[in-house]
Order: sequence, then structure tokens, then C-alpha cells
Amino acid sequence: MSKRDYYEVLGVNKSASDDEIKKAYRRLALKYHPDRDTGDEAKFKEIGEAYEVLKDSTKRQRYDQFGHAGVGGAASGGAPGGYEDIFSGFGGRGQRVHVNMDDLGVDIGDIFDSFFGGGFGRRRGRDVQTQITISFEEAIEGIEKKEIAYDKISRNKDGTASREKKSFKMRIPAGIDDGAVIRLKGYGESIGEAEDGDLLVEVRVKPHKKFTREGDLILSTEEISVFDAILGTEVEVETVEGVKVLKIPAGTQPGTDFRLRGLGVPHMRGGGRGDHIVQIKAKVPKKLNKKQKKLIEELKDSKGIFNF
Repeated sequence: MSKRDYYEVLGVNKSASDDEIKKAYRRLALKYHPDRDTGDEAKFKEIGEAYEVLKDSTKRQRYDQFGHAGVGGAASGGAPGGYEDIFSGFGGRGQRVHVNMDDLGVDIGDIFDSFFGGGFGRRRGRDVQTQITISFEEAIEGIEKKEIAYDKISRNKDGTASREKKSFKMRIPAGIDDGAVIRLKGYGESIGEAEDGDLLVEVRVKPHKKFTREGDLILSTEEISVFDAILGTEVEVETVEGVKVLKIPAGTQPGTDFRLRGLGVPHMRGGGRGDHIVQIKAKVPKKLNKKQKKLIEELKDSKGIFNF
């Protein structure tokens, strides 16, 4: 199902001011809040998603230029790549739980088990938590065999418990995000003949020195000289798929975004991947000798060249 235009969702035009966007959001959010008689949860979520993009000048600029692909789904109520934000306070910060990760080779249990002790009236072992840290590149590319280490607790009928160091290898899918939690059925606490608890593996992704991630987008910046911005040039851009050549047309303005299609984050559902957005920054010389300064002054005085 295609998404509606964000300006249409808020009922404003594309030239709307920040204040107009804020007022439109407040009016519609109050009208469609799920707790009100006029509430509509789907519309309330759609309104919030539109506002999260249009209130941010950078995201709004990319949305105006590239449409929904320019904001990478980062503002949607569901997390990117097939994740859902569930019980955001769990573990001290927002967690993402992947609901149907069959390709991991593990059975994803009922999410409520960990909060209600395995359902109503059903005894089971407690869930166990562990954490792994992977690189930005590993999160994008996936890992075929990542070793997971945790403490396996076995509780006897008399209440005594023994703790055993356990480890195994599992596949981490391409496109997994920082803060994602993977549930492995039956890897948690053992308690007599009752059902074993689950193991919750939290994935932490190290920051990259050059790239940032926003939903299914990868973002980076490239610096060129002000003269290359005026005359046009080609730059080599580092991407997760290697170095790519990007053509910069003459007259490119500082802050302009360029999109490298299909070089972003892989989608965990349905295949495909997002884009890589490159923002161009123009470097201005800090010092000029007399000859250079004279040439710049002559250029400045050229008729009409700087009439914007």
C-alpha cells in the first residue's frame, strides 16, 4: 500500500511555514487521538509520521527532493526492516523485536511470555538476556555465523540452581538495526519439567566513522572546493558497496543532496534496499595570496555572475 503525500496528510501546501505545519499537526492529532470519540489510530499514526518528517528541515528537504524514498521510512510508527517497537521501556531503553525471523533458524515465541511468565496459569522458566556488538558493515551485510555467549540457568525442583556458560553460532540478517532484540525460543532458564524460558539477544551496532543510518537510508557527506561546485566535477564516494563515482553538475549549491539508488540498508522483508544519500559541502579557501585575491575580485566584478 502506497503512502499518502505528507503535506496532504497534514492538509497544508508545500510552502507551509514551520508554524503552519505545527498548528496543523496539533489540530489533527487532537481530533484523531485514539482516546477521543473521534479517534482513529491509523490516521493518528499517519499524522505523526508526516509531522516527524516535515518538522525537521533536513528531512523535509530530502522529502521534497526524493519523496518517501528520501526519508527511508525512519519516521514510520513501525521500525524499518520489518521491526516493531514494542514495550519501549523494556531493558532501560526502546527495544525492537523482530516478529517473524524464520530465516534465523530459530522459533520466535509469544512476545508476552517474557512479561507474563509464559501466559496465564502456565509455568515456564524465566527469560535470559544477553547482548552482542557488531560493526556497521556487519549490520548492513549480515553475519552467517555469529557466536552468542550467555549464562544458561537450570533450576531444580528444590529451588537450587546451577549456572553454566553456553555459546552457539547463529545468523544475523542483513539490515538489522541498533537496539534490535532477537528472541530465541527455549534458550532461557530451565525449571524442572516446565517449559524453558527464552533468550533475548540485544544487538548493538558500533557507529561508523563516515556513515550514519536513518531507517533504510545511509547518509554521508562529501567536501568539494567552491570552484568545483561552480564548474562541476566528479568525486569518488565511499559506499558500503565500494567506491562509486558521483558526477557533480556545474552550479551545485552547498547542502545539495544526491541519491545513490540501491546502496543503502537491505530490507529485511521483501528484498530490495534503501538508498545512499550524499550531501555536498563546499570548502571555501581560508587564505589567498595577492594574485589569487585579485582574480577572485575580478570574478566578483564580472557582470551578472553573482546575481542570484
